[in-house]
Amino acid sequence: MRKITHYYSLTPEWQYDLVKQLNTEVIDDKLIIVPDDIGKGFFYFSQVMDGISVVYADLTTKIPFKITRKKSENELFIFHFDLSEHINLIKINDIDYEIGAFNQLDLAIFDNQLESTFKPSVNERIIALRLLIDKKLLHDFIEKFQKKENIFNHTATTRKVFYHYGNIDSNSILLIKSLKNKSVNDLSYDSFIKGISLKVLGNFFNKFYYSKEKDTKLTEIENEFIEKTKNYLTNNLYGPFPSLIFL
Repeated sequence: MRKITHYYSLTPEWQYDLVKQLNTEVIDDKLIIVPDDIGKGFFYFSQVMDGISVVYADLTTKIPFKITRKKSENELFIFHFDLSEHINLIKINDIDYEIGAFNQLDLAIFDNQLESTFKPSVNERIIALRLLIDKKLLHDFIEKFQKKENIFNHTATTRKVFYHYGNIDSNSILLIKSLKNKSVNDLSYDSFIKGISLKVLGNFFNKFYYSKEKDTKLTEIENEFIEKTKNYLTNNLYGPFPSLIFL
């Protein structure tokens, strides 16, 4: 298994050690082409605005591959949106979670002070959008997040850090999928991915702050039929819409 380690920062320098380990190069401080011995595809980095950067991965590995993000002193939250064409594993706090477009859960949020490891499926296309956000922009979010039921971890310094595992909203799924059809060599690509990043982030916060929490829980039979409907639609993406009556 090929093992790579790196750290994140809001600025491009985090890529320099990564490309040495991959035995490749970074182009214009933005684009890293995956070398042939690992697979095909790329990583793309851009500074969206002050306090927000994006890392987008579109690649297919042909060998077992594990990339570990080491915790650092950079005060960041990482929003990981995963629309890969197969289930991948992401390890947070020594627990492996399944994540990807064909899994029920495709969003992970974690504190940069927690180490995480990403283990993609071999010979399957990986599509992942990661937003790196300065904690200074997220004071209100952090405060409200802590009031909800989420997973916390205490660091060696007794600081409380958290991570969350959930769903991407449907509009953001379409936005991220639009990146799949955009050439990374297109002159407008950088502006395009910045726009997508801000829209996806806006969708998340809109859902987080304004969605109404209902006390009514779904019954077991409702959950069963929702799952059957979702599986049918997922397995028949290229067929005609079956009608609401059928569903």
